[in-house]
Amino acid sequence: MKQKNPKNTQNFITSKKHVKEILKYTNINKQDKIIEIGSGKGHFTKELVEMSQRVNAIEIDEGLCHA
Repeated sequence: MKQKNPKNTQNFITSKKHVKEILKYTNINKQDKIIEIGSGKGHFTKELVEMSQRVNAIEIDEGLCHA
């Protein structure tokens, strides 16, 4: 099996617990409007939507846009 170059792979934080742990160090509130660049599979996006007024998520990988 051909090994992938780590520089060409992506890793995602998928644990809701870990996402919440990271986001607790922000000061995002319900009045905030957020631009998320590189939203991936949306694990952070889902939490950001709950925390803020609006989230605009940008993802260039079409495979992830439909995940």
